[in-house]
Amino acid sequence: MMWMLEDRRQRRSSDRQTALRYQLDHIRDRGRIEALVVVDDQGIVVASSGEDGVCEELGAVAPLMSRSPLGMPLSPLLTGGEVAVRPLELQGQRLFLACLGGNVARDALLGHSVKGVARILGAN
Repeated sequence: MMWMLEDRRQRRSSDRQTALRYQLDHIRDRGRIEALVVVDDQGIVVASSGEDGVCEELGAVAPLMSRSPLGMPLSPLLTGGEVAVRPLELQGQRLFLACLGGNVARDALLGHSVKGVARILGAN
């Protein structure tokens, strides 16, 4: 008997940027997250899902927030929601996955998304 593995992904792309966007859009929708970004150590957005201005602001503060144990003041575009940042090390490069807002499943979804981002960016 041959078992078929079910692929849960609804959308696929061989283009990394598009695949990242699909990953972030999916997690953002499931977690009711306002904005979700992948940024480098300088705060430059690698991929995002959400309003462009909010994503840019979130990307700019994500590396700083990851280094500050007490947090920091947020720009007006980011107030009103909780910001969460997860570090991601990939091929010697430090990246961050950051989000604004979200429901109770946010932390689990961020953990899932870190794995998805690593898989996409680590593909040859």
